[in-house]
Amino acid sequence: MKHKAKKIIRNILIGAVASLYHTDAQAAESSTPPLLEGLNGDDQESAVSALKNKIIKNVLQVKKNGETKLIAGHRSHMSHRSGGGGGGGHYSHASHYSGYSSGSSRRRSHSSPASSSYGTTYSTPKPAPKTYKTYDLGDRTLKSGLYGNDVSKLTSLLVSKNYMNSSWITMQHGYPVYNARVVAAVKRFQKDAGKPQDGVMTSSLATALENWDESKTTLVLGIRNIEYNNASELAGNDVNELIALLRKAGFAPDPSKLKYNGNKAVFTKDIETAVKLFQAYNGLTPNGKVDEATISKLKAVAK
Repeated sequence: MKHKAKKIIRNILIGAVASLYHTDAQAAESSTPPLLEGLNGDDQESAVSALKNKIIKNVLQVKKNGETKLIAGHRSHMSHRSGGGGGGGHYSHASHYSGYSSGSSRRRSHSSPASSSYGTTYSTPKPAPKTYKTYDLGDRTLKSGLYGNDVSKLTSLLVSKNYMNSSWITMQHGYPVYNARVVAAVKRFQKDAGKPQDGVMTSSLATALENWDESKTTLVLGIRNIEYNNASELAGNDVNELIALLRKAGFAPDPSKLKYNGNKAVFTKDIETAVKLFQAYNGLTPNGKVDEATISKLKAVAK
């Protein structure tokens, strides 16, 4: 008798599960016909006693009178079928049990919005690559032919440290060019600083130039305009160079009237007179000022 009851109970469960895939949502709310009709007398009483008011496999409940009822909790609370169109598709339920189980425990599978996922990483945006417009001095090694913001800063430094005249700067795309005059100026600085004279400006050399004491700069003719000032003596290596050119051009100042500050010649009144004579003879304004035009003419004549 007990064996027969167990067999029928198993058939009940199989039938109940199968009905889930063919039962309309409305029909699932109602009670199914008695499924214990195959039992009589003691068999039915034993089966009902074993199953009454119990939920079997979360899908079936057996009532006291032997009737069974499908549990509506398996159907979707979201009012749609996962199958899309018509037909008796499986009802989707966000909180139904997954098919995984271990022992008596079940792991619940619950859909969650993508926004609830954790461990999201955000990549740091890469800085835009630098161009000649955004390079800072020291960002790259500078050499002949380059131009840009960093070359602009370099030429400003070379002028302030008395290695260049601002009139020697040439432009390209709105920025100074690392031209031959810049190369020569860098070489002069490298010589004064005891560095190899290759005319290339590196990051470390740029730092050394920034910290350079301009009083140690070896002046060359043309970096500054030279003129006589009775109140303030002007001395330097560039005055020495001027005297040498005046001699070659045939307008040497009186050697007995030359004056020196250490090994640097002072621009005296006698040297100013020699410059005026040279200017007058070569069609230049005889003002005694050693400007770019006077220097260019002196170098041309002194060859």
